[in-house]
Amino acid sequence: MKTGKAVGGGLLIGLALGLGTAVIGPALWRLGRPLAKDAIKAGVTGFGAARVAVARASEEVEDLVAEAAHELAQATQAADAESEAGAILRG
Repeated sequence: MKTGKAVGGGLLIGLALGLGTAVIGPALWRLGRPLAKDAIKAGVTGFGAARVAVARASEEVEDLVAEAAHELAQATQAADAESEAGAILRG
């Protein structure tokens, strides 16, 4: 007898939850949809801002690398010129 009562009680609870979800679900969706859309918009905006920041940082790093390579080339040329001048003087 207890098993039948437990199954019957569980069945009623399950039906009540299912019916409640079916009735309340669409109302919650109508309320939640604009919030979800706003969250997606914020994510897209944030992604765009992050892309711009990464592009600027990348450009700065490229400039630094180019400057360092140029200075290194100048230093190498100066060292080569010095060694050639010393070789000429030593003769």
